[in-house]
Amino acid sequence: MTLGQVGPAQSEYLYHFTGRNGDRPVWVPEDIRDASPPERLDVILREERFRAFAPFGAEAAGAGASGVPCLCFSECPFEHLDHLIRTGRFEPWGVVTTREKVHRRGGGAVAYVPTDVHEAFVKAKLGHWAVRTEKDSSWLHEREWRLPLPAGSHAVGSVQAIIVANAEWRPSRVGTGRWIDGVTGLEEPGPVSPHAIECDDYPRLWRESAVWVWNAEAKNVTRYEPGELC
Repeated sequence: MTLGQVGPAQSEYLYHFTGRNGDRPVWVPEDIRDASPPERLDVILREERFRAFAPFGAEAAGAGASGVPCLCFSECPFEHLDHLIRTGRFEPWGVVTTREKVHRRGGGAVAYVPTDVHEAFVKAKLGHWAVRTEKDSSWLHEREWRLPLPAGSHAVGSVQAIIVANAEWRPSRVGTGRWIDGVTGLEEPGPVSPHAIECDDYPRLWRESAVWVWNAEAKNVTRYEPGELC
């Protein structure tokens, strides 16, 4: 599947940031709201799963979490990624995918519309496909995409890249299913002896994906090939 030409102001890249400055929806679980951006990214890499929630403004006022759950992404060329981060709305932590992957699963770009048109989207139960463009809703620079999904968690097969704010940061290590004898160092078929130790490693997504590191001083991004920061 192809979405056709991509102009210089567009990008094949879509960014799911794990930190966004502003209010947190009260219908998102407290442990997620209270977690830091790197902590949220760590969970995604460790569990290889996204969790979808209803976005702001998708339902009439007071409807709470009754809107359609979505995964949300921002589109911009790699050369403009520093602009998205420098605006102060997003923290440089998250994962990168592509428009084609999101579109193939039923996602797409949202409409940026005036309040009265946005209300029509909401009344038609399509509020998750629109964002208001008013003084108190200034998000045009983000060029948002949304992927509607059932409530709950959803598997992450692969990602284009992982964004971090520190080249020294590493995700939590996870079990590999391989076991060794802690005394002899010999491999075991499982925890069959009292000295058995499960080997651990960085999560698969970290090992297999490119890593893009934000340099706050230089205000740019350095790209590392898969495995370079393992």
